[in-house]
Amino acid sequence: LWNIHISVRPVSGGSGRRAEVLMFNSGGMGARPGLDGLSATAFPSGVHTMPIEATEHTGPIVIWRKELRPDSGGDGEFRGGLGQVIEIEAIEGHEFDFSAMFDRVNHPAHGRNGGGPGVAGVVRLDDGTQMRPKGWQHVPAGRRLILQLPGGGGYGDPSKRSTEARANDRSKEYISENGK
Repeated sequence: LWNIHISVRPVSGGSGRRAEVLMFNSGGMGARPGLDGLSATAFPSGVHTMPIEATEHTGPIVIWRKELRPDSGGDGEFRGGLGQVIEIEAIEGHEFDFSAMFDRVNHPAHGRNGGGPGVAGVVRLDDGTQMRPKGWQHVPAGRRLILQLPGGGGYGDPSKRSTEARANDRSKEYISENGK
């Protein structure tokens, strides 16, 4: 789980709404014998987050992007689940602080039985500034916070992944043309 607490407020001297927003987000689950990993899934907790429209209504923020993260699941006979990419910005005239509680940034999920590792998570601003995976941090007005959630590890020898499964991965854009 990549839970994030966002504290939004008007910039100094400005007027507007304040809000506290808590989002529950999930990376990819590891593959298991016989099945690909589940993407953007909080297993075994079953935690769900609110739809982005409800989140935007709750706080003066815009979620510009919330989508699966291609190439983030580990390669294997069974592919690791994909993480997701979430891009958040305060509305004009606002800024926010956030409390990061993120894992799998420095140590991606391992693959099993010859499967490849998932891709590690990344926390950054849209200008490339790297943020810490833990603790309170500030996002200035006009900047976007980009969360790239980690993928799950693959399972089994990648050379044994079926041609059909690889074609399906490409058609659903789970992997890019250059991806495995």
